[in-house]
Amino acid sequence: MKHPLITAILLASIATPALGQRQVEMETGSSIPVPRRARISNESGLTEQAQARRTLAEFARCTVDRRSAEVSVIAAQPAEKLSDSRFMKIADDECLSSGQMRMRPLLMRAALFVELYRRRDQAERRGAAWAVPAVAFDERAAVAGAATGGLALEVGLLSFASCVIRHDAEAAKAVVLKPTASKEQDAAFAALAPHLGQCLPSGQNVKLSKPILEGALGEVLYRGTVPPTSPVSQEAR
Repeated sequence: MKHPLITAILLASIATPALGQRQVEMETGSSIPVPRRARISNESGLTEQAQARRTLAEFARCTVDRRSAEVSVIAAQPAEKLSDSRFMKIADDECLSSGQMRMRPLLMRAALFVELYRRRDQAERRGAAWAVPAVAFDERAAVAGAATGGLALEVGLLSFASCVIRHDAEAAKAVVLKPTASKEQDAAFAALAPHLGQCLPSGQNVKLSKPILEGALGEVLYRGTVPPTSPVSQEAR
């Protein structure tokens, strides 16, 4: 049986030590701890969209714990090589406490990189080792690769996020690091808002959902970027 909240909202819009401390629970009839499954938030005052975003964040946390080897392989691939099928293969119902999870692959990608960036930040704050490397986002190479790989939307979002981060890295980090759908994250989104228009071509007005923008920022922050090369002037040749 599909959970109506998860289906409606998300369609619209064992782990290695390097992946950090796990949240665990006991399987029914077993004393063996397993990564805690995602649950629908019952916090009062949350909209359905906020509940869905929190559930997706919890789902990503569980996925990183349960499918750590596959997540590490994903992180080690260039951005323009990550097809939708990679994310759907690891999005299974084992990380949902009840019902079934259905979502666009882009949302799963977004949530996974947000979770990875948060964990790496926590590890760095503790002075702990982090051993899940990622390929830096090379905008020029990615744009060229996306032209043949069918990932123009994903690469375009990362290029946009890269521009936003250059304008205000601290506000971008706050969007990703603050708890999903929290008042603190909403404040971070508001602080970042003035920079969004500066990263769009003149005359364009694009409306991005919060989980998509959060995820694009998270992926670029996690990957890092390849500095753009300056064109060589005639005098320098």
